[in-house]
Amino acid sequence: MEQENKIKRITIVGNALNFGLILGVSMIIAALLLYILNVSTDKVAQYSNMLLVITGIIIGILNYKKNSKGIASYGQSLGTGVLIGLFASILVSIYTFIFYKFIDPGMIDVLLRKAEEQMLEKNPTLTDEQIDMAMGFTRKIMTPLGISISNIFGLTFISFIASLIISFFTKKVDNSFESNFK
Repeated sequence: MEQENKIKRITIVGNALNFGLILGVSMIIAALLLYILNVSTDKVAQYSNMLLVITGIIIGILNYKKNSKGIASYGQSLGTGVLIGLFASILVSIYTFIFYKFIDPGMIDVLLRKAEEQMLEKNPTLTDEQIDMAMGFTRKIMTPLGISISNIFGLTFISFIASLIISFFTKKVDNSFESNFK
């Protein structure tokens, strides 16, 4: 019994690692493409990343289910999806750090200006003192390391939420007679 559970955990982690790496590389390629097209800070970038994450998780969970004789519990599907997101987020965060530290350090200034513009659009009554205080805090976080760490938490959280929903539709419980004696 314990040996069987160990095999399943390795399969979940191995499957998630493979699909997490594929998702991470896909997200990096998409980020580079959006950067080259000069739309990396637009809503298009956010939506394309979300679509990639959801697609990667669905494909990864379905692959795990296929390799598990068509059976995957809600927990197994959820775990697979979250691990896919975690592994992808680690890879994307390494890329993000390298990008903002070495490839285009000036992009952080672009993001800071955009954040200030959005702040003023949402609340035009802010005083200069309030803006300076908020932007001072934002500058402390908007470093290559800060952005990379927040990517890990953010992408893993998004993967968790997506996996909660996806797993509801992809789960299949083993109702066979033999499963009652395992």
